[in-house]
Amino acid sequence: MKQLQLYKYTTWALLVLNIFMISFFFITKPKHRPPRRGNFRNNAAEILKLNENQHATFIMLAEQHGYQMDSIRTLQNALLQPYFESLVNNTNNTYTDDLLKEFQQLEGKKITLTYQHFNEVKEILNPSQQPHFKEFMQKVLRNILLGKKKNPPPPKDF
Repeated sequence: MKQLQLYKYTTWALLVLNIFMISFFFITKPKHRPPRRGNFRNNAAEILKLNENQHATFIMLAEQHGYQMDSIRTLQNALLQPYFESLVNNTNNTYTDDLLKEFQQLEGKKITLTYQHFNEVKEILNPSQQPHFKEFMQKVLRNILLGKKKNPPPPKDF
């Protein structure tokens, strides 16, 4: 009889311990992260405090700049394949040097166009908005120079 009593108490103790452990895991579960703010264009409009007309112009400039960058990237990608295929084909170095120079020229063009783009953005600002341009550029440069580094996904809940 004493052994049966011991088993009952042990069973209840283990049940309470299990309930405690499960509730502990639910209580200490990390909160869901808020979704990242959409796109940088909207953040830029907030930082620069653009009115509706300026915002429309800004979006147009950003789209135009995006198309220019995409076309240059396409040209660069077209140059990369023959450049690296030259390893297999054993082509002469002048051909690869020409491809590399052309790639570098396109990269320089991207930098120049980006500078012009930001200058155009600066020109649409009113004098009262000019002080916000420094903060805007700092965030843009952080974005450009650090790249779009993606954080690893949060651990899955089991």
